[in-house]
Amino acid sequence: MFTSKLFNRIYVSSTLFIILLFSVMFLLSVPFIQTTVEKIEEDSARTILNNVYAMVELTHLELENYRQSVTLERKEQLRNILLVADARIRGLLVEVRSGKIGKEEARRTFLNELRRIKYGHNDYIWASDYNSVLISHPDPKLDGADFSKVKDTRGNLVVPPMVEMALKGAGNGYYSYWWRRLGKEVPVEKLTYFKHIPEFGIVIGTGVYLDDINEMVQMKKNVAVENLRQTLRQIRIGKTGYIYIFDGRYFMHIHPNSNIDNSDVSRMLDYETKKPLFSRLVAVADKEQSLGYLWDKPSDPGNYRYRKISWVRYFKEFDWYIGSSIYLDELGESAHTLRNRVLAVFIGTLLLSVALIYVFVNKLTAPLLQMRDAVTRVMEGDLDARCMLKRNDEIGTVAMAFDNMVERMKENIEHLDAKVAERTAELEKACAELKELDQLKSDFLSSVSHELRTPITTVSGFVKQVKKKLESAVFPMVAEDEKTSRAISQVRENLDIVVNEGERLSKIVNDLLYCATLEAGKVDWNFAKIEPEQLLKRCAAAFVPMAEQKGLELRMEIESDLPGVVGDETRLLHVLSNLVDNAVKFTEQGSILLSAGEQDEFVRFTVQDTGQGILAEDQKRVFDKFSQIGDTLTSKPEGTGLGLSICRQIVQHHGGEIWIELAPGGGCRFNFTLPIDKSGSAA
Repeated sequence: MFTSKLFNRIYVSSTLFIILLFSVMFLLSVPFIQTTVEKIEEDSARTILNNVYAMVELTHLELENYRQSVTLERKEQLRNILLVADARIRGLLVEVRSGKIGKEEARRTFLNELRRIKYGHNDYIWASDYNSVLISHPDPKLDGADFSKVKDTRGNLVVPPMVEMALKGAGNGYYSYWWRRLGKEVPVEKLTYFKHIPEFGIVIGTGVYLDDINEMVQMKKNVAVENLRQTLRQIRIGKTGYIYIFDGRYFMHIHPNSNIDNSDVSRMLDYETKKPLFSRLVAVADKEQSLGYLWDKPSDPGNYRYRKISWVRYFKEFDWYIGSSIYLDELGESAHTLRNRVLAVFIGTLLLSVALIYVFVNKLTAPLLQMRDAVTRVMEGDLDARCMLKRNDEIGTVAMAFDNMVERMKENIEHLDAKVAERTAELEKACAELKELDQLKSDFLSSVSHELRTPITTVSGFVKQVKKKLESAVFPMVAEDEKTSRAISQVRENLDIVVNEGERLSKIVNDLLYCATLEAGKVDWNFAKIEPEQLLKRCAAAFVPMAEQKGLELRMEIESDLPGVVGDETRLLHVLSNLVDNAVKFTEQGSILLSAGEQDEFVRFTVQDTGQGILAEDQKRVFDKFSQIGDTLTSKPEGTGLGLSICRQIVQHHGGEIWIELAPGGGCRFNFTLPIDKSGSAA
């Protein structure tokens, strides 16, 4: 099979094409796949980081909700405590109203009882008069102290704002300030609920230190951090990548490496730049860029030579920096694996395609080779050779057609000489008949033209003579009345029509005779050197009066240094005159332009008008004999339709061409070319 040129050409070209196609596909797809997979891995690392950030954010929200719920609970507790105190006051007031005790004694009794009340973590109830003097406090140092100007550690007054709000507002409310616990010197933020007791002229209050709430929140946060640590230990980015969390003081809160977890990492260096690593991580927090650095691997601890990258996000509420890290070799490992698999698929598909191409080309070329052998035998003269292919497809159809063709060719060759002689005789007879008919046509046209010329001339002459006699001798002698004047006018019009039709008929006869003479080759051509400028000027001079009579401008444009042409000046003047005459006839306003210029090795003559133009479908037949443009049923075209046909024969006899085209802005442009005279003398 490989000895067949057709098989080799199709198989080799198809195989090379498939190899080239697969190579291009591989080269275009693999880098894209590798880049895409690496991008997916990076996006996965960022997505995991964002998910962990969302987990931390959710943890913060839960802690804040817990803080708010505890705070509300403590506020409600403070209200309940003062409600108990308020209930005691109501009981004392009942005794006052019953006369058991006096109001002042009841006031002293209530203040003494307040000094003894303790609850929670050394929490208490205090009382102040309207001058911000503490008239009841469990601390002897503060009991009876004037707090009208006492401020907390932040510079804010402590008691006066609560007294003022109790007197002016709803009589109760909350106020926070920084104060120390009983028995402790370090001040902490305290939230106080106060209430106005107008019956005793005092304001009472009790509070809770917010560090108690903070401790509860911190305990819950520690539990949440531990849960988060357990969760992050299960997360892997790639094979060994992980999530870690450190704060702004460079304390590592969560890290899968127990040597780093819960430790100070401020002194850990980037082993490549020798700069603090975690300060560099802080610098790229919440940025699109990642940080690359050298690190060790769990499988190779202490050997900091593996490149990895990290993305970092900052959670302000916890002052946490959350980072995700992955080793670069793991980042590209999936892409390399996928590339190798794609390469294996490509190679397998390529081998299968090459095998299928071999089977297909072999199935295609085997019958063609059989047909080739049959054709070769026929070319060598063996007309008994046949393809003998029986296939229900295009090749079978071609083979059957070839066998039938050879069969018919064999039959035709056997009878070829007789048929050739018979067809040759028929052609010679037809050719002779055509020549005879053509000669009869030419003789008929010539004879008819000659026979018609004399009587037409005679009739025209007599009509002109009759008109002249009538005008000079008859019409002046006739008595003039209305009826006679109409008759005379009618006679004049009829005579003018006869004269004009006679002249038109004479022109038709002359054109017919001229056309027959041209076709018969009986025209005497007088070739001589002609200057294009003089030829145009002669033609223009003849048509200036006719153009001016219609109000048209006849212009000429001739290139300078225009070379001469060789031709029959009379015949060429006939061509120009025919074109200009048509232009004037079919142009109602505007101008007629006669121009000449050099075009390659010819001189181009142009007659351009501003008339109504000729339709594209009519331009193809305007030079045919007896062809007239216009509707012969609704209008009467002038002439016989031979003028442009005669022009074409004259121009072609001179070795030129003539054509028509639409002029810019409307109208027609007739062009014809004549060869430039290169001899330097008349031909």
